Amino acid sequence: MRRVVLLLILVFTLALPLLAQPAVYQVPERADVLVVGGSPGGIAAALAAARQGRSVVLIEPRPFLGTVLTGAMLNTFDLNHRDDGGNLVEGIFAEVFRALGLTFDPRAAREFFARKVASERRIRVYLSTQFLHPVRKGNAVLGSIVQHRGRRWMILAPVTIDATDDGDFAAAAGAEYTLGREESGIDRLMQAATLVFRVGGVDWAAVTDYIRKKDKPFRRGGVRFGYAWGYREVVKGFRSPDPKIAAVDLNLGRQPDGTVWVNSLQLFGVDGTSRASRKDAYTRAKRLVPAFVSYLRDHAPGFESAYLIEVAPELYIRETRHIKGLYVLSAGDILTHRIFWDRIAVASYPIDLHPYKPGERSPFAPKRRIYTIPLRSLIVRGIDNLLVASRAFSATYQAAGSARVVPTTMAMGEAAGVTAAVAVEYRLTPHFLIRRKELVGLIQLRLQDTGARVDP
Repeated sequence: MRRVVLLLILVFTLALPLLAQPAVYQVPERADVLVVGGSPGGIAAALAAARQGRSVVLIEPRPFLGTVLTGAMLNTFDLNHRDDGGNLVEGIFAEVFRALGLTFDPRAAREFFARKVASERRIRVYLSTQFLHPVRKGNAVLGSIVQHRGRRWMILAPVTIDATDDGDFAAAAGAEYTLGREESGIDRLMQAATLVFRVGGVDWAAVTDYIRKKDKPFRRGGVRFGYAWGYREVVKGFRSPDPKIAAVDLNLGRQPDGTVWVNSLQLFGVDGTSRASRKDAYTRAKRLVPAFVSYLRDHAPGFESAYLIEVAPELYIRETRHIKGLYVLSAGDILTHRIFWDRIAVASYPIDLHPYKPGERSPFAPKRRIYTIPLRSLIVRGIDNLLVASRAFSATYQAAGSARVVPTTMAMGEAAGVTAAVAVEYRLTPHFLIRRKELVGLIQLRLQDTGARVDP
């Protein structure tokens, strides 16, 4: 009898950790397309796939959609321009741009994205929901195990789109990638991160007057609607007490209430894939912001009465992983205005490499060149049924310096959504679909039919 009791105690003790884990529901949830990540690219991917008649599940760990725009409070779009100065990226991004404008209230953008996605009945959205690990069979992704407030379940889909800003899902699935500028052989550092903050008491008329007179004539600044950039000579005088934080030209996004979001601080040595690194950098930058606002009050025209209102709830991370795809977009492709046979998007933002270390300068002039992005750069090398539609797509670190901006990642997201829909329709995986040039042509036609641009 004693042995039986001891045996039962042992079994119960071993089983207790398993009992404590949330159960994975035996009946999986199914969709045609699973989008992991509610980034701007993920929003575009979900909308595009749904508009092609596909059922979509979109998951995002934050309680809102929009990531860098609505969490890091990056409230101004870095636009791709045509030769005539007009907006180059159309399609779903143009819908967003018409609604929000060049500068916008990030919290209003959260509400806009929520309404936009909810308007498509084929999309099921799960916020505050994390992917735990991909579901794989051989070299193919079948979906993901996800978790929401203790509940775990499986979502299966013929095609999954990784729209996380950092390529988290693809990396977890075993995709090959490089970190930061690793391919250069110099180090694995990533572009400087930024903590955006909001101030009140800014005299906007004085700001625009100063920039037009002191910065614009020397091509050091400009003013466009509620967006202004400049103050390079003013900011040069700021001496940061933290050797890993510097300040550069002010990028200013005015809000409807007259307050201003300021994008200026550069945080070096931040590993955006590490929660501990992000937390440490955020804490140090938040501690420094009041001193920088005080400096602006004393030295920046228009900021004489400025006061700090808030800092963004998270860092603006510019670069982390570069997932390896069937094609790796290079700086040479951008510099030579490359037009790919499998092009699914156009872009022209300059190769904008923020410094990796204090004092570094980008080797590229801030010149716009119109180029295209190939579908192959969204298809993950070595792993099927998986597309990447975010700044983590397949590009060298230099090329990603241009293609990382939101309008471009939204164009990639829209293309990924249409590609996923065509793959499901023809019952092909992305690796097989790319071999069918007539189907790539069909994707291009469908993108054009819905208002997107694939030709320069």
